[in-house]
Amino acid sequence: MKLLLTSLLILALTTTAGGCGEGKTPSSANSTPPAANATQDVVAAAGVADFTVTTLDGKTLRLSDLRGQVVVVDYWATWCGPCRIAMPHLQKLHDNYKSQGVTVLALSVDQKGLAVVQPFIKQNGFTFPVAMADEKSVSAFGDFTSIPTTVIVRPDGRVHTTLTGVHPYEEYVAAVQAARAAAPGTRG
Repeated sequence: MKLLLTSLLILALTTTAGGCGEGKTPSSANSTPPAANATQDVVAAAGVADFTVTTLDGKTLRLSDLRGQVVVVDYWATWCGPCRIAMPHLQKLHDNYKSQGVTVLALSVDQKGLAVVQPFIKQNGFTFPVAMADEKSVSAFGDFTSIPTTVIVRPDGRVHTTLTGVHPYEEYVAAVQAARAAAPGTRG
């Protein structure tokens, strides 16, 4: 029994410390593969391709309309344990920084779609914008192989950093603050 509990604890810790892969998880869930880093570097240098999504509450949200703000784009799924841990961090970011020119946008990659996403968001009381990811919104930031993947976009529309896996709330705050400092023009 003790061995079983120890094994389950180890499994839980290794699962929540990283991210959820889709069969292509890198050997270290919190590291980004070199090819993805190269893609992200190109995306960061060129700025982000624009995309439009419809949020769960029916609003149209265009990334370019958020220029001048720091945008936190998080790719997640309801079935992903680390994503479920990260979502309250995103809510706290939304609550604490929305009035300071920071927008949190969660893009679900759930294949079951709105049928699972809407109840999850409502049940957990998340109030930041949530939409279903599509091909254009996913490809805007280059390839990623694990969720949660959180992209921090500077006010000038360039990628500041990408966080893969779940991180302590303070790391999200530090990334947002660094993005604000890296590019003047944040509204708020």
